[in-house]
Amino acid sequence: MIRGIEHIGITVEDPDKAELFFKNTFGAEVLHRVVPYGDKSKHIAGDKLSPLQGFPPELAMTSVTMLRLANGPNIEIIGITPSITNQRRNIADAGFNHISLYTDDILAAGEKMRLNGATLFEGPNDNFSHEAGEGNQTWFGMTPFGLLIELIALPSGVETVGETSRWIPES
Repeated sequence: MIRGIEHIGITVEDPDKAELFFKNTFGAEVLHRVVPYGDKSKHIAGDKLSPLQGFPPELAMTSVTMLRLANGPNIEIIGITPSITNQRRNIADAGFNHISLYTDDILAAGEKMRLNGATLFEGPNDNFSHEAGEGNQTWFGMTPFGLLIELIALPSGVETVGETSRWIPES
C-alpha cells in the first residue's frame, strides 16, 4: 500500500524565486524540469490537464520543477498562467497550510531562512505534550512566496502513544 509522501506540490507566483529559495536556504537540488520555466513551447494547456487532475481548463501550466530536499519528500514547484498572486498561508487556513522541516540546528536553519528573505516568527519555542524533551523545539517562518515553514528539532525524540512510532528523518 502506501510507503510515504513522495513529493509536495507548491504553486507559486514566481517559480524561479521559489526554486532559488529552496536551493539557497536548504540545499535543495533540481532533479528535473518537466516544464522548464520560460520555455513557452513546453507549456501545457489546462484543457489537456483538466480531465487528468482537475486543473482549470482556462489556465496553463508554465513551469514544473522537481527538487530533492534532503531526507524527506521531494518538492515540486509549479507555475501557471495567468499568473497567480502568492497567498500567505497560516495554521488556521483550511487544507494544506505548512511544511515542517527537520533540522539538527534550528538557530542556523532559521538564520539561513532569514538571510534568504523569510520572515521568522517568535522563536525558537520549546515543544510540549508528546513532543516535549530536552532541546525539542519548533520555529515558524514565512517564505517570500507565502509558504509557512516550520523548522523542527527533536533531539530527545517524541513520546510514542500507540503501537506505531513517529517517522523522523535519519541523520
